[in-house]
Amino acid sequence: MFKQHNKYNYVHMSQPDSLSHRLRFEVEQTLSSLYADSSLVDLLDSLYLPFSSWINKKASAGQGTLFVGVGGAQGCGKTTFCSVVRRVLHKGFDLNCVVLSLDDLYSTRYDRLKFANKTTNLFSVRGVPGTHDIELAMILFERLKNLKEGEVMRLPCFDKSIDDRKAVHLWQEVQGPVDVVLFEGWCVGAPPMKEGLNHPINSLEEEMDVDGLWRKTMNQRLELDYKELFSKIDLMVWMQAPHYDVVYNWRNKQERILESHLHDIHGILLDTIDLKVMSEAELKRFMQYYERLTRHLLAVMPDQADVLFTLNEAQEVIKARYPTEH
Repeated sequence: MFKQHNKYNYVHMSQPDSLSHRLRFEVEQTLSSLYADSSLVDLLDSLYLPFSSWINKKASAGQGTLFVGVGGAQGCGKTTFCSVVRRVLHKGFDLNCVVLSLDDLYSTRYDRLKFANKTTNLFSVRGVPGTHDIELAMILFERLKNLKEGEVMRLPCFDKSIDDRKAVHLWQEVQGPVDVVLFEGWCVGAPPMKEGLNHPINSLEEEMDVDGLWRKTMNQRLELDYKELFSKIDLMVWMQAPHYDVVYNWRNKQERILESHLHDIHGILLDTIDLKVMSEAELKRFMQYYERLTRHLLAVMPDQADVLFTLNEAQEVIKARYPTEH
């Protein structure tokens, strides 16, 4: 499954059985808390441990806090992957790893609506570049980098059920020092789009972005403040979908899982999901907000990422590319 490819190696780094056995329960617990497929625990030796071992080597190089970007199209499994790796790094390698989600960095509802009123109402829908608080993100990155032993900080938590941030006292508490930050999100690391902005690519853009203001403003933000934020990333991981059409199927799967668990979802998840389940028609329309940038990312990120996980339509990692060590 892992083959040589140009200047990169497809590697499968084996781990001692004792470590694998010791971590299996930890991974099972993490998957259970996320309502993720329990069979993913079988990827411990082929995916989670090899990646965690590689990160451990990078984090032990004495260069301070390691910022790792993890991007991929909606529904590809970023959140589950980062949650499991965080647990593995903590329990298996004694590293203080923090997961920071781009979804928790949305601007407040007030600020997003204010920006939408100045530009276009399309920015009232969170998700695309222009709806995040990049100034806050920059402050958080700097604070995480310099957090000392005994110091504590809080990371924002966004409550999708109210479309706004939770109160500060409910934010995630982090203790220093921080060894690794996994910064995950669908457009983390996104470079600006260079062409095609003058022409709509779906019915949403045709009907609601006739003059192209929304998509051009989005791209301007990628060229400016988002570029500055993403420059703070030390290593970039990208999860590559086989093609764009499968992204809808993955996202629809998430909606159906949510629908089946609405009556028994634990409170820990209630502030990280939308409690209103979208119909298939509503979901198709909703995803048009992200189609342009998603297609762009699928085209350019495989060449720009340090680590590339290639997925098949079943969301299985069929190939892992790591940089060749010199």
